[in-house]
Amino acid sequence: EIDEDPNILKQKYQNAKSDTNNDPTSSTTNNTTTTKTKNRTGSKREMLSFALPALGIFLSSPLLSNIDNAFVGKTAGTAGLAALSPATICTDQMLYLFSFLSRATTGIVSRAYSSGDNETDNIAAAREAASTPLTFAIVSGVCLSVFYALLTPKLLAMLKVDPILRPAASSYVYWRGAIATAALVQSVCLSVLLATRDAITPLKIVSLAAIVNVVGDSLLCVYPFRWGCAGAAAATAFATVFSSGKMLMDLAKKKLLPRVSVPKLSDLKDLLEYVGPLFVIVISRLIGFVSMQRRAMTFGTDALAAYQICINTMIFFLLFGEPLSQLHQTKLPEFLDAKDKTSTVSTMKSVLTLACFTSLGVGLTTLLTLTFGAGLFTADPAVQSLVRNVAPAVTFSVVSAIMGTAFDGAMLASRDFNFIIAIGILSMSIQLMILPRCTNLSLIFGTFTFRLSSYVLGVLGRIAARKGALGEVLGMRKEPKQVGNTIGVKAKE
Repeated sequence: EIDEDPNILKQKYQNAKSDTNNDPTSSTTNNTTTTKTKNRTGSKREMLSFALPALGIFLSSPLLSNIDNAFVGKTAGTAGLAALSPATICTDQMLYLFSFLSRATTGIVSRAYSSGDNETDNIAAAREAASTPLTFAIVSGVCLSVFYALLTPKLLAMLKVDPILRPAASSYVYWRGAIATAALVQSVCLSVLLATRDAITPLKIVSLAAIVNVVGDSLLCVYPFRWGCAGAAAATAFATVFSSGKMLMDLAKKKLLPRVSVPKLSDLKDLLEYVGPLFVIVISRLIGFVSMQRRAMTFGTDALAAYQICINTMIFFLLFGEPLSQLHQTKLPEFLDAKDKTSTVSTMKSVLTLACFTSLGVGLTTLLTLTFGAGLFTADPAVQSLVRNVAPAVTFSVVSAIMGTAFDGAMLASRDFNFIIAIGILSMSIQLMILPRCTNLSLIFGTFTFRLSSYVLGVLGRIAARKGALGEVLGMRKEPKQVGNTIGVKAKE
């Protein structure tokens, strides 16, 4: 059918004229579909309207960790700050092990949300798709809590934590481990909201949770209680439970609350398609982080305290790249599935442009923070001096991490898991060989920079070789420009 409305005809002509992949024999329906797809790519302004609230969400957790560092450093001293280092390996890094769950949820729900013909169908599909990840999160959280309750002393002994630091570290782990279920449920709920293009609701929730955490730190670390590491952990636990409950309530209001049930075999298949590869990827990255921390532990208490400040600062700032990864993960799947090169290129160009400016700006901010702000975390002059010396190395790590995270989102959207696993294991193996030879903290962070830089180069090489789903789409040849006469425009010779 041919639409006779002059405005529609004019719009179709403009769309066809700008479409470098237009098929000379394409119909009006095809032109309309292309127009619809192009509108979904979004401008940089639209991307920023999603990315900035998402940034606030991802920064909330490391920001609160740095606030914990500041409270513990000021109230429990260098020993308390050093105790946080192995404690966060056992809690934050262990929870990071389950980050595959939130990434899988984003991929599954994002595809389901764009599968319907209208908003009602999209919401129903997203709710159904999120049921299995939520159930998995609850079961995993309960198992984690039991693990922490029974095995925390053995875990700290295995990490060879100084016996003097173990009581403080144990108290932190027990508090955080008790609410592991709430933490995992929160990550799944957050992914559901982001996959359905809502970054404002979770931003409001995590902002309220941040206030709860700061108030808790003040009460439990400073006055009237002076619990040190345990107080910081308890404040974070209360904030996590609050945030998780509020997100569940908001999902219910939006009719997005998934049901908890025994998953069907087909649903498990969809989840396992992501979980298996992502678990291997996360394990390889976690091994790298733990190995860095264990190497830092051999340099003494002052160096370990300095490392704790630097690693938390690095994690805080590298998360500026996470919204860029989310943009790729939520926008690219439908374009890659449709083999839409134009929309894929447009989206990646916008996201990577934002990544370049973000990495440079955030890198500079990281350098200034560690150079001039070490006194915010500790009053020990020796630790402050170590932090300032390591600042340039941490800055390079942040810059490479933001670019790597942006590219990682594109690779996850294309589900090129075999490549991600291969390059992850290879770079991890090289890092593990280098770490024992590192004689200072700067070299330790240098191994992390190497991992991320090699990943970016590997992705670029794979795209150039037209390998994987992303490389195949970007490597597609453009068809000659030609506008079909189905919209009343004379075809170009």
